[in-house]
Amino acid sequence: MPKKYEDLIADYCAREGIAVPPGFARLTPSRYVIIRTHLSPPKLIAKTWFKTADVVYYIEHFLAPELGEALPQSIRILDFQEGEELAYRGGQQLAKVSSFLISQ
Repeated sequence: MPKKYEDLIADYCAREGIAVPPGFARLTPSRYVIIRTHLSPPKLIAKTWFKTADVVYYIEHFLAPELGEALPQSIRILDFQEGEELAYRGGQQLAKVSSFLISQ
């Protein structure tokens, strides 16, 4: 399964013009990713997650302190298992905001 996610994420990023950090290939990709959209070009965070609780923890402990009020406009959270874009709603919650096409 990890190779599947690696390929799906790499294909999506190439298609959408999202920079992939060199360290991404050395990790074991999982279903949830965060893209920093405020950078030019947008950049994938090298770490991926299997559980939503871990995504929320990363957001609350690393991104929120750095980005503050700009957080909602500065990141995209994608679920490569379900093909859903999610939004952080605070209080340990992620909510579906849209769907996206996953190439198989």
